[in-house]
Amino acid sequence: MAIVAAALVSGGVAAPAAGRIDVIPRPASCRIGEGRFTITPGTAIAAGPRTGQAASLLAGWLSTDTGLRLPVERMAAPPGKRNTIVLEMDSRNDANAEAYSIRVEANRVQIQAAGQSGLVYGCQTLRQLMTRTHDRGWALPFADIKDWPRLSWRGLMLDCSRTFLTPAYLRRTIELMSFYKLNVLHLHLTDDQGWRIQIDGYPELTTIGSRFAPRYTGERGGYYSKQEMRDLIRFGSERGVTLLPEIEMPGHATAALAAYPELSCTGGPFEIFPFFKGPNVQKDVFCAGNERTFQVLEGVLSEISELFPGQYVHIGGDECPKDRWKACPKCQARMRAERLPDENALQAYFVGRIARFLESRHKRVIGWDEIAEGGAPRSAAVMFWRGTDGVVPLAKAGHDVVLSPTRYCYLDYRQSNVAQERGEGAAPVTLEQVYSFNPVPESFGQEVSQHVLGAQANMWTHYARTEEEIDKQIFPRLTALAEVVWTPQALRTWDDFKQRAEVHRQRLEKMGVKLGLNLQPQAAPGRTMDPGAPQ
Repeated sequence: MAIVAAALVSGGVAAPAAGRIDVIPRPASCRIGEGRFTITPGTAIAAGPRTGQAASLLAGWLSTDTGLRLPVERMAAPPGKRNTIVLEMDSRNDANAEAYSIRVEANRVQIQAAGQSGLVYGCQTLRQLMTRTHDRGWALPFADIKDWPRLSWRGLMLDCSRTFLTPAYLRRTIELMSFYKLNVLHLHLTDDQGWRIQIDGYPELTTIGSRFAPRYTGERGGYYSKQEMRDLIRFGSERGVTLLPEIEMPGHATAALAAYPELSCTGGPFEIFPFFKGPNVQKDVFCAGNERTFQVLEGVLSEISELFPGQYVHIGGDECPKDRWKACPKCQARMRAERLPDENALQAYFVGRIARFLESRHKRVIGWDEIAEGGAPRSAAVMFWRGTDGVVPLAKAGHDVVLSPTRYCYLDYRQSNVAQERGEGAAPVTLEQVYSFNPVPESFGQEVSQHVLGAQANMWTHYARTEEEIDKQIFPRLTALAEVVWTPQALRTWDDFKQRAEVHRQRLEKMGVKLGLNLQPQAAPGRTMDPGAPQ
């Protein structure tokens, strides 16, 4: 899929009612006044010190949105009466680099922030404020906006293992995430169905592990070269989006074992097959009693740590069957040597050892909530998908957490009770269901709340396997989660969001995003299911 720059404010979208703005997520503080700033061919973008990158992005977005090529000028002094959009760094906002302010007056729009991300988000809000005028021009209402995020982790996970997603599709996804102020793109790069990232020290991971078995003709393989990933990382960084790599272990490892069968307990051979052609969870996993396993994984993680600049590396950790470990002499010998009472403790040993290695590379482990079984490593953050019951004790023990429960955050679930709709789950996750999510309820209290980093939507690609199908699962539900994680809880109401969401449906459709079902207010809880291989 080619990159489509988001013309999200194009003609045909009606101007909002007086005093209302159709911005998602809703700003924390917003006052709308009488009058408007008009964008004309003579409008300039004035870039203050350290704002050049954001100014260039804004110029490009406005060119796509309006057809106007606005010049970017270095701001030597405060602009006078000229029609100008001013970008400035403001050290007074340094408490949060993602916060920003916008002031719209007759001849001047001022966007201020303490960090690059804040400037970008301010520019994105400016784009959403624009409406067409009667003479086919573009205008912004007089406004005074001060905005900041509720939560620091505002994520989307894409499963690139089961269905390889092109770099162009990931770039477009990053553009949309930035537009809605989401800041973590979690890439599920490895699983039973494919290894999708180049590792120089172990080339067979991609020459073998990125391809389905020959008998599955028509199944597309593929992987990201390091240069492609660097380009994506840079593209995301410019737009306020951090890329988080996930390298699954100790389970969901068939693709790696097909390339290096000696890392298994049985020695193989192994075949990489599509999700729908075999059991959901494979019994073959990385051998925890084999030192070669840790040598290879540490080599892989060394390269991953060097490639991805973010603080975290996701190691999966979900659904590791213990069948092979129970029958494996090496694993049993490891348990005796480490005085481990059972195979669950062996998994805790495995995760702890990997966590310590990543710490030596100045990274922190994050994994699905199973990594807490048997005791999570002290430095580990935990991503909860099986509900939120374990959040309180883990947070009180000092662990940071990200919430991603199936009943609110799994976008591969069906969106309604329409019989023809494809998707996972015994009950749908509707747009209203997503919007009803409160990641930090008052019952958590301050001790727990301070450890809730944020929340994340997950899109597993075992059923939706084309980019169009994936779009339909993600949108518009992702816009609801974007408001959940950004906007103060007290400002959120379903009726208000529903009106704005309908406007954004039109905007998304105009830029070619394929959308899911309409705003049906069903809100039935989904069933618990495996994040890595749904059952």
